[in-house]
Amino acid sequence: MSDYLVKSLIAVVFLGVALTAFLSMMSLMGKAEPKRDPARLRKLHRAAGYVYIALLAPLTAFGVNFLIENGDGLSVRGTFHFVLAMALLAVLLLKFLTVKTHRQLLKHAPVLGMTLFSLTLVIFLITAGFFLVKAFTGK
Repeated sequence: MSDYLVKSLIAVVFLGVALTAFLSMMSLMGKAEPKRDPARLRKLHRAAGYVYIALLAPLTAFGVNFLIENGDGLSVRGTFHFVLAMALLAVLLLKFLTVKTHRQLLKHAPVLGMTLFSLTLVIFLITAGFFLVKAFTGK
């Protein structure tokens, strides 16, 4: 199995986990109807967040390895991926620190979470999405 396929499969799970975290908090904070079980949704969001971080580690390792192999010879898509990935890491660190150590800034966590999901989706679509489309179309 190629590194691209392994990374793409991990990325599919990563996107699913990001979607779980995103939708659990959006349904908790963004719906007008009464929440079903707020404590359960918060636990789901927290668990998905830790799985997100755990899946980000091997994806980062694959990315660093790819960056070392290609150096300055990255494609435009690879460069966008790298820059967006660095932004994702910065926003994730900011959100984690906000939630864990700077509780007075907790009102900003929803925007940081939406930004994380948006960056995750864009990075997925320009890399794993592109690779999977190429793999399934045979081109």
